[in-house]
Amino acid sequence: MSDARRLATGSLAQQAAQVTGLLAMFLVITVLARRLTLAELGVFGLLNALAGYLLIIQNAAAGAAVREMASSTDERSGSAAFSSAAAIYLAAGAASGLLLAVLGVGLAGVIDLPDELARQARLGALAVGAITLVGWPVTVYRDALRADGRFVLAAGAEVVALLAYVTLVVGLAFDDAPLWAILGAGASIPLLAGIACALVAAVVGLPWRLRPSLVSRATGRRLLGLAGYISLTEAASAAVYVVSRLILGIFKSATTVGLFEGPIRAHNLIRALNAAITVTVLPTAARYDAEGDERRLGELFLRGSRYMLALIVPIAVTGMVLAPQILEVWLDGAKFREAGTAMAILMSHWLLSGMSGVAAAMLVALGSARDLARWALMVAGGSVALALALTPALGLDGVALATAVPYFVLFPYLLTITLRSVPVSAGELARRAFLPAWALGAVLAGALLVARGALDLDAAGPLIAVALGGLAAYWALYAAIWLDRGERSLARQVAAAPLRGRADGHR
Repeated sequence: MSDARRLATGSLAQQAAQVTGLLAMFLVITVLARRLTLAELGVFGLLNALAGYLLIIQNAAAGAAVREMASSTDERSGSAAFSSAAAIYLAAGAASGLLLAVLGVGLAGVIDLPDELARQARLGALAVGAITLVGWPVTVYRDALRADGRFVLAAGAEVVALLAYVTLVVGLAFDDAPLWAILGAGASIPLLAGIACALVAAVVGLPWRLRPSLVSRATGRRLLGLAGYISLTEAASAAVYVVSRLILGIFKSATTVGLFEGPIRAHNLIRALNAAITVTVLPTAARYDAEGDERRLGELFLRGSRYMLALIVPIAVTGMVLAPQILEVWLDGAKFREAGTAMAILMSHWLLSGMSGVAAAMLVALGSARDLARWALMVAGGSVALALALTPALGLDGVALATAVPYFVLFPYLLTITLRSVPVSAGELARRAFLPAWALGAVLAGALLVARGALDLDAAGPLIAVALGGLAAYWALYAAIWLDRGERSLARQVAAAPLRGRADGHR
């Protein structure tokens, strides 16, 4: 299988898993928006954001464990990596569980909540902490499956876990369970995914075993050192979304935080798609760099940026133009329309940032993770400063501006440090990646504005038809106008691969 095809199929599999997870989140937040009060939804959003923030850091650090296991030369070294990673996850889960419980209980006292809601929030924080403590260590089985090359099995286990998660949270909501139980269930994805992956690993067998006697400080230091800059980058990026909710809760109310849930969940759909590409780009770029193959390195960056912008720009444009209608139909309430401007602002920076996942993967692979972490910290710092300045006066729109503006302002820095490492010119990137995506994006925006003025899009049917029809037309035109013959052939091969029943490769 060619590198291009392997990258395409691997990226599609990863993004399919990401989309499944996001759809699960959308379903959960949709049900909760209809079953809970806005204040209760705000509490769920705050605690869920805290748990999700720490989970993002843990998932980033998991890349180090995957690399350490995958590069092992025998059963003993692989088992040492597997066991050391499990020990680190156990310690990190305990620390994170305690932190979540303390922060959650503290926030219930800081934010103005009715007495019963504050009590439920404190109990929920304790439940979230306990589930995190138990759940994090078992995720090592997911990393082991990925390190052994069993990507489809790992993704399948995650999908099963997500279905169990949706069933659990939605079932509790419809059963009118106490809020603390819903809050605890909302943090159960790592636990459920870890259990599912452990069961799969037990069936198929892994080349490594959990052997506590092989846990060593040397292996632990290697894992932690490799994970440091990646985790710092993810932590800084994720902090923006956690702090925005906290600032809204402090300066406004839990109800305002509840209104922010729709825009931020829609925004995070694109964020997840953008991040998924790093799974395949990072190791491939590292291999090309080791081989000194600058031609393929540059082409990897150009094609990755080109395809990611083609994927993300039309989604961002659709979200910007149809934001009020999407929020009202999705969350079943005209009260959510007022968050439409905030959603449009949040979506806007992806017109530039749509290729940032590719840039981040290249920087890590080429030894510039420190520069990437510096950029992420500057974005986070700028976002927090702007949120503190703008939220008291502008509310939701202030937090949205505080999130988007630093990404716009600091994009030239990200581009500069990337092009310094990759043999590609800014002009070539603009011509091959940005121009095609933006040209069709402008056409799509105009068409959606006309449809919004001419049609009643406040009902689900017409809205879905216009949104999906616009996306389909964009991608069809992109393929017809901008893809060359080789790219169209590659697309056909990737689309036909599942029909030929190709098995997922493994070690």
